[in-house]
Amino acid sequence: MSLVLEKVASGYGRLAVLHGVDLEVPRGEIVSVVGANGAGKSTLAQTISGLLTTTAGTITLDGTPVHRLRPERRARLGLVHVPEGRRLFGGLTVAENVGMGRHAARGRRGDPDVVEHLLDAFPRLRERWGQRAGLLSGGEQQMVALARAAASRPRYLLLDEPSLGLSPRLSSEVFRLVAMIAEETGAGVVLVEQRVDAALRLATTGHVIEHGRIVVSGDAEELRTSEMIRKAYLGV
Repeated sequence: MSLVLEKVASGYGRLAVLHGVDLEVPRGEIVSVVGANGAGKSTLAQTISGLLTTTAGTITLDGTPVHRLRPERRARLGLVHVPEGRRLFGGLTVAENVGMGRHAARGRRGDPDVVEHLLDAFPRLRERWGQRAGLLSGGEQQMVALARAAASRPRYLLLDEPSLGLSPRLSSEVFRLVAMIAEETGAGVVLVEQRVDAALRLATTGHVIEHGRIVVSGDAEELRTSEMIRKAYLGV
């Protein structure tokens, strides 16, 4: 079972951004998409979730075409998007925000105790359980957004720049949480990320995107350690 993109194109009005993108994300694996700013990473995540219209190509979720479905229909099928900026309800508590994920999970298979497992592994979340989300630090808010996504029992999880604006220490905590969510839920994860080294360390497969095209794909560790790839496409 996989999330599959074939020859996908999209953009903003007349501005084409993605061009013929092919991507496969098996259930239970983390697939990282890395590239420079403006390469098309966030556009890719928004296209998969339905926030942007697919203008060509197909997107299938475990064999079911979803590229013509609205975002909420895709979400009900288990395609869960954690967008850049977290999008929490600041006036609600951490518990209430995560509870929205549990509500969205109704009717989907999965471990109902996954959030408890996350709280055991990340006691900071438990400590903040009754606090309003808007009062938390950026790193804590990102953890809440990820916990809410995990509570929804995703089949596939789209993570758009989860480390954006975070310190290296907090980024490491967030990536550790991502790895645990993938293991606990069995979801396929699309990790769109600016921190190239960390993203590729976490993933099984890596893709480099440049000017809206996937230019290199392969084993994530091989991409991470390739000096040629890093210099030619990633500027690192």
